[in-house]
Amino acid sequence: MALIDHIHTVIDSVKRYIVCLQNKRCSCEQFQLYELLCAHDLAALRHRNESYENYCSPYYTKDNLLHTYEIPVDMLPDESKWKVPQHIAEEVIMPPTGKRQAGRPQKQRYKLYDEVNAKKYKVSCGNCGLEGHNKRSCKNAPKRK
Repeated sequence: MALIDHIHTVIDSVKRYIVCLQNKRCSCEQFQLYELLCAHDLAALRHRNESYENYCSPYYTKDNLLHTYEIPVDMLPDESKWKVPQHIAEEVIMPPTGKRQAGRPQKQRYKLYDEVNAKKYKVSCGNCGLEGHNKRSCKNAPKRK
């Protein structure tokens, strides 16, 4: 079979995904990342009337799952039977010294790219030319009669 026979286009609502069953690839990248079939791969396999077992990673087989739990895991003994070195047993651990402020902590707002890179404009008064205030709040402006 040619490679082109293994390439399928799957339309999922609005998006279009390209699936290559021979190379085990999908444009959503779930196939490559987890080595597990995504919905697009399953749709392509269903179209071809093929079984999905041949396309999954061997990590997900029943035999590998059973091999994982073959080795027995011994439980820890009671804490009174632990052999702790003397220098560690004598070490005193104190609680943290910092105090939290009362109330709910304020969330940090993530600034948009435009806000971070925007130029900061300085406000200057039209009357006196000093920065930090405008004409209306200027105390150096001549008083009107």
